[in-house]
Amino acid sequence: MNSLLIKNASAVITCDSKDTVMEHANLLINNGVISYIGPEAQTADETLDASGYLVYPGLINTHHHLYQTFSRNLPQVQNMELFDWLTTLYEIWKNLDQDVIYHSSITGMGELLKTGCTTCFDHHYVFPDGNSDALLDAQFSAAKDLGIRMYASRGSMDLSKKDGGLPPDSVVQNVEEILRK
Repeated sequence: MNSLLIKNASAVITCDSKDTVMEHANLLINNGVISYIGPEAQTADETLDASGYLVYPGLINTHHHLYQTFSRNLPQVQNMELFDWLTTLYEIWKNLDQDVIYHSSITGMGELLKTGCTTCFDHHYVFPDGNSDALLDAQFSAAKDLGIRMYASRGSMDLSKKDGGLPPDSVVQNVEEILRK
């Protein structure tokens, strides 16, 4: 059995139907499932002393674009309107590769973990030259390396500049290709 005891928490916020907050509590997790919350001492394979800390359920980020973490601080796009911002950044994003996706995902998901998020839902929609499987694999690899739960939504774009859209041709896919994915 794999067990973890979080002991001496200043408070455990349960988020149950009564919004129960248990002060000076212990929380026991067996095989990934909470099996006890309360004041009595418990034993476990691993123990964390949470004295002076609050314990609460992990937060869930339901909408992210992780790849954008690598381009978010570019001075030239800082006060642009949305369409200008997109057309400027599409010229950068059309060069996305597995390495950029992996490291931007590590950055974005690492920031989420630091602020209490334990689950991330990413909406990725820029696939240069149809490279969707490899880019999504890089995201899942980053999530596994960090130990965060991640879900992916595969977005798509089927209109390039020449067809009245905003992105360059290299990140646009035809409808048949999108539906195959």
